[in-house]
Amino acid sequence: MNKTHDNKGDMNMRIFRNFSSLLIITIFIFLAVPLAAFAYDINEKFTIDGAMTGVYQYADTDISGIGSADRGAAVIDLGVNFHPTDSDEFQVTLSYAAGNGLNYLDMFSLAPYADDLEDDLKNINGRDRDYLLEAWYKHVFTLSEGITLGMTGGIIDSTGYLDDNEYANDETGQFMNDIFVNNTLANLPSYDIGGVMEMTASALCIRGVAMSSKNDLENNYNYYAVQVGYQLETGLGSGNYRIYGYMTNDRFENWDGENDENLEGFGISADQELGEILGAFARISWQDDKAVIDHETLYSGGLNIKGTLWGRGDDEIGIAYAYLDGAEDSDIKHTQAAETYLKLVLSDYNDITFDVQYLRDNLQHDDDSEGFIYGVRVNAYF
Repeated sequence: MNKTHDNKGDMNMRIFRNFSSLLIITIFIFLAVPLAAFAYDINEKFTIDGAMTGVYQYADTDISGIGSADRGAAVIDLGVNFHPTDSDEFQVTLSYAAGNGLNYLDMFSLAPYADDLEDDLKNINGRDRDYLLEAWYKHVFTLSEGITLGMTGGIIDSTGYLDDNEYANDETGQFMNDIFVNNTLANLPSYDIGGVMEMTASALCIRGVAMSSKNDLENNYNYYAVQVGYQLETGLGSGNYRIYGYMTNDRFENWDGENDENLEGFGISADQELGEILGAFARISWQDDKAVIDHETLYSGGLNIKGTLWGRGDDEIGIAYAYLDGAEDSDIKHTQAAETYLKLVLSDYNDITFDVQYLRDNLQHDDDSEGFIYGVRVNAYF
C-alpha cells in the first residue's frame, strides 16, 4: 500500500516538474519576445522571422507498460527570406528542439504531436545534416495576365505544396495530432532535395512535386506528386478544393520482406468557410497496400469556430475526427482519432492553446491501444 502511494507521489512530482518547466518557458516567451519583436524587420526585401514553441502533454492510457505518461518539448523555428525582385525568392528555414514529447513512446500509430522534435532534427533523412530544414530558390514567370508559372528548387518540404488546408495544416497553431496536420497516407517527404512547378491561373492552381529522399530502410527513393486545386467563392465564403496523386519508385519493403514495391495513392483535401464564424474541412485518402503500410484509407473532417462568437476575433476552437482502415495484412484493424483545441491569442506576439485528444488503435492480434492526451502549447512570434 505504501509502495502504491509512493509511485503516485513520484508520478505527481514528475508531472509537476514538467509543467513547471513549461511554465518557465511560457514566462520567458511572453515577456522576452515582445521586447525584441521589431529588431528583425530589416527591409521589404530581407526579413527574418521566427517562433518559439513550448508544449506539454499528459497521456492517460490503458496501454500495458505505459499507463500514464507525460512529457514536454521546446522548439525554436527561424526563417530567413530574401526577395531581391518581385519574381525571385530565397528561403532558408532552421529549427532547433529540446525534448521529444510523448512521440518517442510510440503509444499509437498516430503521433500525438506533429512538430519536428529533438530526434527528428538530427541527421535529417540520414543526410548527416542537423537543424537545416529548407534552403530553396524560387522564380516566378508571368506567362500572361493572371497566369503565372513558379519554379522552385533546393531542399524543400512537400507539405508546403501538397495536402494543404486552411483549418488543419499547422501543428503550432491548430491541431497537434499528426493526422490533422497532414494526411499520413500521402507519405509526404520533407527536408530533402527536390523541385516544384506551380502554375496559377485565376482560381485554378496546379502543382507538380518531385523529390529524392531516404526511407526507414535507408533506401534512397524518388517521390512524384501532382495536385490540382480550385478556390471557390460562394455566398458562404471562400472554399478550397484539392485533389492529388503520388507515387514512388520500387524502394519499399513488401509483406514478404523484399524491397521491391512502390508507394502510390491519392487524396482529397477541402476547406470551406460557412459564414463569418464557422469553417469546415475534410480529407479523404487511399493508398495501395502492396508495400508494408499501417493504413489503407482515411476519412477525416472537422470544424473551425472563430472567436468572433464570444467577442475575441483572433481566438479559435477546432474540432476534428478521423477514421482510418488498416491495410489487409497490417496488425491494425482500424484507428480512430478525435481532437479539440481552444487557442487564445494574447497579443500580436504570443498565444496559448489547450488541447484534448482521444486515440484508439483496434489491433488484429494484440490488445487494443486506447487513451486520452491532454496538452497545452504556448507560442511566441518574432
